[in-house]
Amino acid sequence: MIEIPADQIKIETWPIPGIHHRGGQHVGSYPGIRVTHLPSGIAAYVESNRSQHINKMIAMDMIMAAITHPKFR
Repeated sequence: MIEIPADQIKIETWPIPGIHHRGGQHVGSYPGIRVTHLPSGIAAYVESNRSQHINKMIAMDMIMAAITHPKFR
């Protein structure tokens, strides 16, 4: 398996605005992640899951798929 060196990746996070319900509950706040592969400039944006960790894993998988695709080489 190919590993991307940490110094070639930029990870940015941000909270996605959610809705406040009566009682102060904050719902719909999905932690957004943008992962950028610095040498290529390819970026993956993920904000579909409530878990920031899972969003990061999905974004990293997307980057890996893009840079290992035969057309990229």
